[in-house]
Amino acid sequence: MKIKSSALQEDSAHATLADHPDNPVPEGARAGFVTTPDGIRIRYAHWPAGEGPRKGTVTLLQGRAEFIEKYFEVIDDLRRRGFAVVTFDWRGQGGSQRLTRNPKRGHVSAFKKYRVDLRTVLKDVALATYPGPHFALAHSTGALVLLSDAARLRTMLDRAVLTAPLLGLPPGAWLPGLNGLRRRVLRTLSLGLLGRVPLKAKAPRTSWFIERIGYPAARALSLAGFGRVFVPGGNKDIFVPFETNRQTSDRTRFERFNKVLEQVPELGVGAPTLGWLGAAGRAMTVLRRREAGPNMHLPCLVIAAGKDRIVSTPMIEDFVARTKAAAYLEIAGAEHELMMERDAYRDQFWAAFDAFVPGLDVEHELDRAAL
Repeated sequence: MKIKSSALQEDSAHATLADHPDNPVPEGARAGFVTTPDGIRIRYAHWPAGEGPRKGTVTLLQGRAEFIEKYFEVIDDLRRRGFAVVTFDWRGQGGSQRLTRNPKRGHVSAFKKYRVDLRTVLKDVALATYPGPHFALAHSTGALVLLSDAARLRTMLDRAVLTAPLLGLPPGAWLPGLNGLRRRVLRTLSLGLLGRVPLKAKAPRTSWFIERIGYPAARALSLAGFGRVFVPGGNKDIFVPFETNRQTSDRTRFERFNKVLEQVPELGVGAPTLGWLGAAGRAMTVLRRREAGPNMHLPCLVIAAGKDRIVSTPMIEDFVARTKAAAYLEIAGAEHELMMERDAYRDQFWAAFDAFVPGLDVEHELDRAAL
């Protein structure tokens, strides 16, 4: 879809960003709304680089159900490294325009609409406001959107770092409690012979149920007019207890984000809709084609979480193995949200990021420009 000029409405940061004592807005913020060519208001924010040598601009892409405020710590980390930062909320979540009457439904009908959001912010905010080189830091669903549009984005971005990209859902990702119950019943009925957790090397890479039944059913029901309905078992709840969360093992960071949602609950969304599930399935299927990897020319560093229970790490590894332009790193023991994890895991993430961005060639160019 061709991107046309979009209306940009920029305000003071405190008019659009939630400020919490435990999660303050980083200094120097500018924020506002940009309207996409299809008429959706997208909330964005941007910050200049911190003190010291400037290394370029990073556009930060969130995962599903996230919001700008969740990444304030990451934004500070990037600015200290010499990067200007641009970020935004995908349509249907955070402070961007919602797409259903119930604002807690995590809905989109096609991932090409997320691509419109990304191209609009890159063109009208990132590229228009800050000098290059331009990089992307994308997490989970945001990484899937970036990969699905990599051919077009190669003209806008120099490199990208992807954390835990959504390329498949692991067994037990949907209704994990039900999966555990099934194993307990099998162990009881078989006197321990069945129901054991399989070895990692022998475990299935994705959820058979979601792949064979979930995605096709979601697409069919969406065509029948039920695309805005929550997925089975889903609801509007935006809070998850730390003890049952699958995002991070860092209690302090997890509770910090919940405090922001308690202060501004309208930033949160609940479970995804059938439309979102069907759209995600279509986007992932395209990247599994044989030509998807070789046709990827945007240099990427893909970082997976060794203990991820939200996306399939084996599917990430499989994609990178088919992609000459991508390098792969797995951080053992880490949960899904690598940038929100404990410092022992975050330090590994940042070490990998620093080694890849801006890249040796770009650093030499920046050094020459400074002379």
